[in-house]
Amino acid sequence: MEEDNTKLIKKYKQDLKMYEKQLKQQIQECKAALQLGSHIQVYDAFCEIHSPTQSLPVKPVLGTANFTQNENPQDHLNEALGKVITSGQGQTFDQYWSDDQGRSSTQEWSGAKGKKAVTTYKLLPQTKVVEEWKSPCAIYSICPTTDGQVWTQYRNKLTLLDRKGKVIQEVTHNVCINDISLSPTTHTLWVCDHNNNITELVSGRLTHRFSTKEEPWCICVAASNHVIVGMTKHISKFSKFTTNGKMVSTTMAKETEKPLVCTPRSISECPVTHNVAVADFSSETDGGDGKRGVVVMNSDFKEQFVYRSRGDIPISRYQPTPQPRGEPFNPCGVVYDSVGNLIIGDCNNNRVLLISGGGESLRVIHTDPDYTWAVGIDREDVLWVAFGEPGKKVKLLQ
Repeated sequence: MEEDNTKLIKKYKQDLKMYEKQLKQQIQECKAALQLGSHIQVYDAFCEIHSPTQSLPVKPVLGTANFTQNENPQDHLNEALGKVITSGQGQTFDQYWSDDQGRSSTQEWSGAKGKKAVTTYKLLPQTKVVEEWKSPCAIYSICPTTDGQVWTQYRNKLTLLDRKGKVIQEVTHNVCINDISLSPTTHTLWVCDHNNNITELVSGRLTHRFSTKEEPWCICVAASNHVIVGMTKHISKFSKFTTNGKMVSTTMAKETEKPLVCTPRSISECPVTHNVAVADFSSETDGGDGKRGVVVMNSDFKEQFVYRSRGDIPISRYQPTPQPRGEPFNPCGVVYDSVGNLIIGDCNNNRVLLISGGGESLRVIHTDPDYTWAVGIDREDVLWVAFGEPGKKVKLLQ
């Protein structure tokens, strides 16, 4: 609603400016007619002023919202959480779990003699694959737009695809692109490249905005319209800029200290808390320890927590036994959903993880036979994931 209201106000301002321009032109024409014109020209000028086509633009009616607190939330909570159905009185009972694929498992406890009791847990519906298609282009980064399309990036090319994978637009840059980000306020695409340039896609062309001292490996345009850039090497690892390149804040590390973020791969800002999550490869050449993870910082770049998943994270919180240990955690992409949960693409283990805003492992959203290469989310919380190297299989997950 806020976005729609902004569009209405912007259109109204443009109409007012056009009306003002036409009015000034009419004033000049009236002056000329009064000073030099004939009676007919003066009459015509008078009629044109009172013409219905010259009326003021209609003031837009903006959308509003009212919140009414739910007076009886219990029924909705019961419906959301499900029911536990028990039978019998004894000390022996079974519990049933269900994983993402709909399989169930049981575990039995035995105690004193008595009748057998069964407890059944009914879980909420699991992740649904809305669309699946083969991408016409390789994908390294992925940014869904506000109108059901998606920008993708690979090497020096940007490609706009529709919901079915059809190419709508292609933009070729003169240098290799490292990462892309869609502005949440202007909805324009921002790009960082191999030559330390930060550019914005305007009317189909990449327009230079500013340059960084170190190579920018990843980029995120925040709700404040600041541009957050992740860099490596020894000067600064993370910096926040205005859209014209003025530095607002940065992270600094002493030579004897390990930097908070060493090798940034992907950035996302939480729409609720405005925390910043960074997928960090932590390369030893950049001062890291080689242990890849997701670093979550507040808006001032102060560490909140570091998430490093093991390969044996259970598929469901209700599953009685952990999954077999997998490959080392490799977060190739991070993105926040609309309620502040963090979604991580774990490349080596071919899966997408759901993490709470406080760092608690919730569950595996989806697994695939191929690498998880890039993740993005649209305004309806539909997740766009590119699988397989180099990311040519795309799935839309609800």
